[in-house]
Formats: sequence, C-alpha cells, structure tokens
Amino acid sequence: MININNDEILVTDVIEYCIKAKNFSCAYIQKTFEMSYALAGRLLDACKEAGVIVGDCSQKYITLSEYKKNKKEIVKVLIKNGLF
Repeated sequence: MININNDEILVTDVIEYCIKAKNFSCAYIQKTFEMSYALAGRLLDACKEAGVIVGDCSQKYITLSEYKKNKKEIVKVLIKNGLF
C-alpha cells in the first residue's frame, strides 16, 4: 500500500486500473495517481519483473483475467520491491 497525498492506495488497484485503461506509461501513472516519477518507475519495474508488463510497457501486458488469476504471485514481487 502506498500513501499519496495522505490517501492510501493499494498498488494492486493501480495496476488493475492501468490494465483497464490500457496505459502503463510512467507519465500516465504519475499524473493519474499523483505519485512521484520515481515511484511510478519503481512500480513499472516491479510490473515487468512480475510479468504484468512484457517488453514495451505501452504495448504488451497481461489481461485483467490473467492479472486476477496471478495476483498472489504479483503481490509477492510488489512486497519484494517495497511497494506493498
């Protein structure tokens, strides 16, 4: 869980939102969730490590059903990267 402007947001919710919006760019995450560019970058790196994003993050990523099916494993990677 991350704290942005005194609001706690689950990183898993951010990822799900990005999958639905079909946009995983740092700028999009930074603007939409009002988080720092560095934090958005860390989140993208963790998503790549977890297999949520494959290759170019703006073009290839898992589906929402795949994400929900593999959420426990993804959370483990987020925890490892200090994002949960």
